[in-house]
Amino acid sequence: MRIVWFVGASMMVVASSAGAQNSIYTCRDQYGKTLTSDQPIANCAGVMRELGPSGIVKREIAAPLTADQQRQKDADDRAKRAADEAAREKRRRDTALLAAYQNSDQIEAARKRALADADASIKLSQERMIDLVKEKKSLQQEAQQTYAGKPLPPLFQRKIEDNQALIDDEDSAIKAREADIGRINQRYDDELKRFHELTDPLPKK
Repeated sequence: MRIVWFVGASMMVVASSAGAQNSIYTCRDQYGKTLTSDQPIANCAGVMRELGPSGIVKREIAAPLTADQQRQKDADDRAKRAADEAAREKRRRDTALLAAYQNSDQIEAARKRALADADASIKLSQERMIDLVKEKKSLQQEAQQTYAGKPLPPLFQRKIEDNQALIDDEDSAIKAREADIGRINQRYDDELKRFHELTDPLPKK
């Protein structure tokens, strides 16, 4: 039985090797010369074709990319992935937009709520600013009346500096919230426009 198994296995190996040698590989090199071999050809300048025993093309094998071609391919692949991701993100936003709003009135209501929060924050900062400016004037008067022509005591000087720092903070907060109002309006303008694009059957003339 061992002898029979060995003979059978040997025949399978020989048949496999013969089958592999039935293929012929052909291509052109960089000078346009046709190359032919019973093994894959390393220095093809273009597509290498694998031919069967009857001469029919079994498959085509692309030539290896040059370094520049590989870099370009990598760049193209990255650009395609980025475009695909952008398309998926756009579909996700569209789905979320349609799920959040039933009509344009709901979008405008959401805008008003967001603006109300920003307006309330600005109003609060403005009220603090009024108090801080009053405090600043009081400190200036005290400095003129009590310490005229004299160096200000360190603690008093610190009070003046702290007051100014708080004024600057509130001023920055007001400007930041005013910028937020611009972004809020732009956001809801964009959402309103996109909502109409998705829900209006025909563009308005």
